[in-house]
Amino acid sequence: TITSPAATALTITGNSRDLAITPDGSRVVYVGDSGSQLFVRSLEELDPVAVAGGAPRDVFTSPDGQWVGFFRLFVLSKVPITGGPPVTLTIGDGLSRGATWAEDGTIIFATQNAATGLQRVSANGGEPTVLTRPDHARGEVDHVWPEVLPGDRGVLFTVTSSGGGLDPAQIAVLDLQSGTTKVLVRGGSDAHYTASGHLVYIAGGALRAVPFDLRRLEISGTTVPLPAKVMSTTTGAGLLAIAGNGTMVYVDASSETSAARTLAWVDRSGREELLGLPARNYVHPRLSPDASAIAVSIADAEEDIWLWEFARRALTRLTFDPATDHYPLWTPDSRRVVFSSERDGGTQNLFWQRVDGVGTAERLTLSDNVQQPTGVSPSGDAVILQEIAPTTGRDVMRLTLSPRTVAPLLQTPFDERNGTISPDGRWLAYEADGSGRSEVYVRPYPNVADGQWQVSTSGGTKPLWSHKGDELFYLAADGALMTVRVNASGATWNGSVPAKLLEAYWNGEGAVAGRTYDVSPDSRRFLMIKQAGANVAPPSVIVVQNWFAELGRLTAP
Repeated sequence: TITSPAATALTITGNSRDLAITPDGSRVVYVGDSGSQLFVRSLEELDPVAVAGGAPRDVFTSPDGQWVGFFRLFVLSKVPITGGPPVTLTIGDGLSRGATWAEDGTIIFATQNAATGLQRVSANGGEPTVLTRPDHARGEVDHVWPEVLPGDRGVLFTVTSSGGGLDPAQIAVLDLQSGTTKVLVRGGSDAHYTASGHLVYIAGGALRAVPFDLRRLEISGTTVPLPAKVMSTTTGAGLLAIAGNGTMVYVDASSETSAARTLAWVDRSGREELLGLPARNYVHPRLSPDASAIAVSIADAEEDIWLWEFARRALTRLTFDPATDHYPLWTPDSRRVVFSSERDGGTQNLFWQRVDGVGTAERLTLSDNVQQPTGVSPSGDAVILQEIAPTTGRDVMRLTLSPRTVAPLLQTPFDERNGTISPDGRWLAYEADGSGRSEVYVRPYPNVADGQWQVSTSGGTKPLWSHKGDELFYLAADGALMTVRVNASGATWNGSVPAKLLEAYWNGEGAVAGRTYDVSPDSRRFLMIKQAGANVAPPSVIVVQNWFAELGRLTAP
């Protein structure tokens, strides 16, 4: 077992595959220090070494064990395993969902961009090429968690499907020689190939193994459950890694509480003040317009929306449906919360619910497409949402509340998302990837065709207006919080050069839809997600050597 002091212990981020091992089994790589540092720990030494900062995620190693790859939000980088300056390889088209280093000197990775599945880029850097695309017509949502097979024979990956959760997920393989794909396992995610000739994967919260024919790329035996209780993330990744010499490292599922986070106010100088919420896996905090409460998604087994009331210092549950409820937004009068839900057996659509306990959730939209709210008009007469369409990907739509109709605002072959209206109702800020990476743009509202101005300069996501409308905030490609002073007049937008406010440490990690932060009415403080590593026992990494012998025994006919 690898244990470390809290400052250097592994951090459970809740969404990423943040544990790796070198192919020879000599070194373990992980994310620690409240999610802010990348550490390398030799199994022959007691102390880990920090090799990169800036909130790294989704770590992996090169075939020769000399490099560590990782993401900082959209930015794919590598760093020598002994430390040194990180090398930027490319900027992805969404938040990372796994990467793997092939023997031919390329890196295959996945993002949350539903328009692209697996992508490949040179390990020396460059422009990525698309290997797979999800078949939305067949209910596929995304292709994630790639794992290259020995000899670059193929790539294992997870196919997420509409319908919610990970139960309908499938494990598939891409034949790199023919370019064809086929499903191997239904009801599983994050598969790893072992040198013993097995696939090891996550299914139903448990670890399973099945013999696998590497030459034919086919299952060749019966699936069996494994005794190791491996923690899995809300996105289907297992916190385990298997070396070619038979050493396995994993995080025990009992460490689940370490995935918890808390919320904090962070001022412009970086000083933080914890709000006192219990440690949970918080996502998408939203301050009510009257500043009396916070609505926040909690990504645990229930996937519900909760309310934190400042006066009572109490956290209470708002939604109770068994389906996933997330992406909360307040109405301007602070009386209702708009959210996305898969209730009634459908895909993610929009609902709203009063916060005073009167009545139940009311459906706002009915669509076969995934819909997620991202903004409410200042007058409260419309909701801005993003919709994932089979042919155009993510589009910015407007739901008019009276009468209730949904119509496109921005609909192109590229992704447009996270639209939000300025406090004076004159501008729409959003992000789009038409340039090859996500940037923040502004258009007139509601006449969005009358102009377009780029706000971010080196990548940007998740825009947010100040309450006065005199600033526009967003996250840079490396996760830093940026600000732009607004000097718009008439029908012309004008903004200052973007300036960095805060480093990535407080931004947490969230989905492509929805912000992971909010701002106070006076713009002096920011509501941020903070890893709660200091409030819970640091998780331990369990090391099992010569694991292939046990695996062979468990899977023997």
